[in-house]
Amino acid sequence: MCRLISSVALLHVVALTGVGCSGDAETAAPAAEGGATTSSSGGSAGSTTGGGQGGEGAMGAGGGGTTPTGLACLQATEEIVAGAGATVVVTPSGDGEVTVDGNATTLRAVLQNVQEGDTVLLEDGTYTLPDAGGGYSGIYITTPDVTLRSASGDASAVVIDSAYRLHGGQTATITVDAPDVVLANFTVRRSVFHLIHLWEKGDGTLIHDVILEDGGQQFLKSSPGSGFVDDVTVSCSAFTMTDAGRSNIWGYGAANGNTTCYTGGIDTHDARNWHVHDSVFRGIFCNADGAQRPAHGQASEARNGMTYTGGLAEHAIHMWDAPEEGGHVLERNTIIDCARGIGLGFNAETYDSVIINNTVASRHAGGGEHDVGISVMRAHDTLVANNTVVLSHPDAYPDAIEYRFASTTNLTLSNNLTNQNVRARDGATATLQTNVADAELSWFVDAEGGDLHLAACTALAVDAGTSQAEVSVDLDGEARVGALDVGADECN
Repeated sequence: MCRLISSVALLHVVALTGVGCSGDAETAAPAAEGGATTSSSGGSAGSTTGGGQGGEGAMGAGGGGTTPTGLACLQATEEIVAGAGATVVVTPSGDGEVTVDGNATTLRAVLQNVQEGDTVLLEDGTYTLPDAGGGYSGIYITTPDVTLRSASGDASAVVIDSAYRLHGGQTATITVDAPDVVLANFTVRRSVFHLIHLWEKGDGTLIHDVILEDGGQQFLKSSPGSGFVDDVTVSCSAFTMTDAGRSNIWGYGAANGNTTCYTGGIDTHDARNWHVHDSVFRGIFCNADGAQRPAHGQASEARNGMTYTGGLAEHAIHMWDAPEEGGHVLERNTIIDCARGIGLGFNAETYDSVIINNTVASRHAGGGEHDVGISVMRAHDTLVANNTVVLSHPDAYPDAIEYRFASTTNLTLSNNLTNQNVRARDGATATLQTNVADAELSWFVDAEGGDLHLAACTALAVDAGTSQAEVSVDLDGEARVGALDVGADECN
């Protein structure tokens, strides 16, 4: 909702709180390492990082919130705390080691020795994972219904640091290969490969109030190898690439300028029924200039020492497929200065998905490193509605939203607010309803900074939309009253 908002910059994300409205694989399955865990009690709810682009529930210090979106994030944390079973309290105790009841072990060993239903509570501090040393050293969860979260509830106070180390094969910092796992209220950062990787048995995973920072490859990946990864929820989390992180991104391809910047936010293959909401994605792109980078992050020997620079990163959110009755819901996410915003499909036909109330903002010029805001490809029975996409650079990519390929059927694009084209490509057709593609930067609180709340309730987007049953709230989770506004923010 149009409100008074001020911008508070944090390292991992920009929290837009309170300015306003003047008018109102594991490549193999390694054996569990040694180290037993011990049950004890503890843990409390704390601040959440989540809560939409702006408003009182946004990412950052203080965490709380009075908007429904902010409260929903806090309530989710409280539900996680209330659902805890037997607890294992872990304390960081040095490089690569942790302590459980006074006994030294590794975080990997702790997670491989828990029982179904256990909660692992991480005391505040930094947990630096060790090098593999010929085995495996990343966190590998194979026990169902396990929760890994911070004891304090403060996601910024507990840091799992991969430290650009190799953890065996091409394994992620955290690999989940068991159903109903909960990851909550901590930071994970600086991986050579993925930060979090979901395998075939990772159905029902909940990733809530997690700060993912500087993934060498896509921050969150699902690629099960066989079968599908179903019913995953990503909520109230932050995905951020720092300047330092851009020097440690994987690349692949030829050395003569065709190397691809192989990172991104969420990147799913063989996934069904995911819900990604109330999360922030910031700065996920590669630089075309500056120092040459190792083609495989810190594993440059894998490419005979080849280096590269530039390239188009993956989307902040890219769902490569959505089988029939397996569509995804992507809503109330904030994407700022990423190479690409939201992608649905590409090679596969996609079905039954909903993309609503998201904001995508970029201040970069279009070209080899920066591209489209929202791209929907080979989509069927899909709704793209009430999103706001603003590409503010004078030489920005010309299309805010693209829909592609002639096989597309029953795609609706409604009430989207942009300052660039909404364009069909490759023979695609769609139903277009009350989209506004000539928005002015002055309509928004801070278009270049990524705050796409409406600055005044006199903007031409107000009350100009078409009713959509799926769109009952806005990007802040606040009820839409009366005629729908165009875009993600309802200016009541």
